[in-house]
Amino acid sequence: MSRTLRTATPAILTLLTLGAAALLVAPAAGQALHPRAVMPDPVYDAGGVAKGEKISHDFVIRNDGEAPLEISDVRPACGCTVADFDKVIAPGETGAVRAVLDTMTFDGPISKAITVFTNDPVNPKLQLSVKADVRPYLFIQPGYARFVQAQQSEPGVVQQIVFTTTFDDLKITEVESPYPFLKVAYREATEEDEPRDYGVGRQWVLTLTLDYTTAPVGTLAEYVTLHTNHPNQPVAKLPVSGFVRPMIAVTPTAADFGEIEVDEAQNASMLIRSFATEDVAVTSAETDVPGVALEVTPIEEGKRYALQVTLSPEMPKGSFDGTITIRTDSPKAPLIEVPLRGTRI
Repeated sequence: MSRTLRTATPAILTLLTLGAAALLVAPAAGQALHPRAVMPDPVYDAGGVAKGEKISHDFVIRNDGEAPLEISDVRPACGCTVADFDKVIAPGETGAVRAVLDTMTFDGPISKAITVFTNDPVNPKLQLSVKADVRPYLFIQPGYARFVQAQQSEPGVVQQIVFTTTFDDLKITEVESPYPFLKVAYREATEEDEPRDYGVGRQWVLTLTLDYTTAPVGTLAEYVTLHTNHPNQPVAKLPVSGFVRPMIAVTPTAADFGEIEVDEAQNASMLIRSFATEDVAVTSAETDVPGVALEVTPIEEGKRYALQVTLSPEMPKGSFDGTITIRTDSPKAPLIEVPLRGTRI
């Protein structure tokens, strides 16, 4: 071997080594490029926070891949929301997911998860977490207001004691009701109100009155908001739950026969139920649909009745769309109207 060739060999070997390394780093021709999602800090711990404080944090997402990283969706757990997030992150760049956690309904240590969905084929789902130790400064006891009664009943009244263990001169400055039929009043507590002996300073009585004459039928699931002068927790919320029942309920809510052949009498049964505190008798039932007979039978006088609806073979063919009118002896709910419909073929 010549001296010239021996001298050149190390240089050639070096070039070959560098070329091989480049082949390992660079994608082969025609090979697909992929993004790579990296979360430097997937957990944020806010530490101790006052109840009612909103925690806001930007989680950084880095794209270490060769293709754009796309965030298709971000799904927070209960109590946490996502204010904003970067939908596309270029290779070598960073983006963010902004999470906001409202601590108003939490107490003590909490941890709320957030799932981030990406187009990274290796790591399509990223898990983020917001932690905090929620510390209440205002206390409301018993801490909930539940109303379950029928329309036209006497007003429902619930009282609460509001106090603190850290502030002598507590004052309620304003209250907000979530419903127009729920009135909320407040006054300073006296010894007759049995204030909490482990509270300090001024305590307050909160009185909630629900008007069942104007409240619509349905579920109650909202919060009364209290504004105070407490330096650490100026706002507190009291959950309101329950259900406003109809005074008289008919099940099912409509007599719908659909398409039916009436070669012989066809029957359907309905249940009439009173939720009133007093007895309510069903006195009669009638309908404006020809060929339909109604019969009311007491199951429990003043409380439950069976209504039988009978289609006779003499009723005319075609569609019918009318009303069943149920009459009671109650001046609060003297009549109830139920749809009656179908088609005789």
